[in-house]
Amino acid sequence: MDYLLNAQYHNGGWPQYYPKLTGYYKHITFNDGAMIGVMRLLQDITARKPDYAFVDEQRRNKSERAMLKGIECILKTQIVVQGKHTAWCQQYDEVTLAPVAARTYELVSLASAESAGIVRFLIGIQKPTGQVIEAVESAVAWFEKSKISGIKWVERRDPALPGGFDRVVIKDLNAGPLWARFYEIGPNRPIFVGRDGVIRYNVAEIEAERRNGYQWYVSTPARLVDEDYPAWRRKWQK
Repeated sequence: MDYLLNAQYHNGGWPQYYPKLTGYYKHITFNDGAMIGVMRLLQDITARKPDYAFVDEQRRNKSERAMLKGIECILKTQIVVQGKHTAWCQQYDEVTLAPVAARTYELVSLASAESAGIVRFLIGIQKPTGQVIEAVESAVAWFEKSKISGIKWVERRDPALPGGFDRVVIKDLNAGPLWARFYEIGPNRPIFVGRDGVIRYNVAEIEAERRNGYQWYVSTPARLVDEDYPAWRRKWQK
């Protein structure tokens, strides 16, 4: 508990690694659920979930304050495009809160999987403020705008490639919606990046190692948009 509380920046964010604050490790990180994982833990502690009955009152109060600061950070980092709030990037500068890149194939962009995790956390807040409600509403509007229909992201056997398979996009009019992992801020076009750091707009154009070693399309926002959000909206938009 002390480790997690000490790792939080004054602006409410958490780095990817602590205390190794070098390179992109020091950035505020939503990638792979890093910060949201901590926030969910603090949320459970604050709610006095039975598994955390061992936490003393002083640390419980600190956890609540840390969670509230984290929510402030989430609200400040939601990307605004042409006056409208959209989604979130994978990581942000720990001082300026500006979106920043991490690995060569993780450029500044709107990240659908990470944004879905953030919204799921926000709809779990018991008494959401108007700002939180607006953040959820605008993010869901972005998910609706950005979903891709009529395709599937599948594995095909290919003995010539490492692992013996290749991931490809195929047309399927009956397929459920997908989202690209990354969207270009502004144009909102799906982008795909190999280890050369060059943006491409077709996943087939990046090298096989990165194409098959990263989740370039995700379906995780579907349940959020179709089930979780409507249930939340019925509760808070009466």
